[in-house]
Amino acid sequence: MINPNLKHLRIFVEIARRGSFRNAALALHLSEPATSQAINQLETILAVKLLDRTTRSMRLTEAGASFLADAERLLQGMDHAIATLREFATTGRGRVSVACLSSTVYHLLPPALAEMKRRHPGINVVYRDDNMRGILKSLETGECDVAIVSDSPKDKRSLAIPLVTDEFLVLCPASHPLARQPHVTGEELAIHELVLLRRGSAIRDAFDHAIEPLAIRLQVVHETAQIHTLLGLVEAGLGITVLPAMLCPAASNTQFVAQRLIQPTLQRTLGLIFPAGREPTAAARALAEVIRSTVLSENLGTPRGVQKIMR
Repeated sequence: MINPNLKHLRIFVEIARRGSFRNAALALHLSEPATSQAINQLETILAVKLLDRTTRSMRLTEAGASFLADAERLLQGMDHAIATLREFATTGRGRVSVACLSSTVYHLLPPALAEMKRRHPGINVVYRDDNMRGILKSLETGECDVAIVSDSPKDKRSLAIPLVTDEFLVLCPASHPLARQPHVTGEELAIHELVLLRRGSAIRDAFDHAIEPLAIRLQVVHETAQIHTLLGLVEAGLGITVLPAMLCPAASNTQFVAQRLIQPTLQRTLGLIFPAGREPTAAARALAEVIRSTVLSENLGTPRGVQKIMR
């Protein structure tokens, strides 16, 4: 399948902006026949008419107006990537913004940022922690260049670089009856009072999605949006909870016990994604490689229930 190239897109955008083939040709230092031929090729490749033109006038078709926004976004992203690459190649310097799920910052990001500073001291890294909704928005608006997220059935975008799988565990006080079992089933969860993250969070939605087919009626007595509040409720004996292993207290914390959840088993995959429709900058690719190699390094320990994806 033949796809449009950058030349096709630039000529189309210039014609749309300037309102004529002649003005676009002058701006691009091309002949009018060359610009006309490029548009004919583009329309043939796309199998859709983009411009209505006569000897006196030219206007965008409905399809052309819709395509213009995408073409401008693609060219802007490519121009940005090329400019950044040239700066990186000539100076070794650059700037990259990374967004990270709050639930993964502590374990994954600090060692990667330290290694990035060692390998690429000329690249300034700016990071922010957020939830999935906030991260996806910042990717869409161009506020961040790369992000660590979890896979989600609601988001059709696949992870560009998978890093780890993170198993959901049942967290309870050390004195709780379930703390003495090798694992916990969904049926056993239903017997006990639960404290959970609020609906709408990616973690809660994944848990509800796994439980729903089993038709289990859970006793949810408290909901919160804050992980620290959730752990405090569990520590006070007000209920047990289900969390990804990445969010559970360390095994050295004897106040809690984390048990495997079976029937259903549930895990999320964490990895890197880049903004859609825009070529990652050289600095973003450098940071992504550092994060990947740091996570897979033998020097980085992971909590029980977290498995590295070796590729």
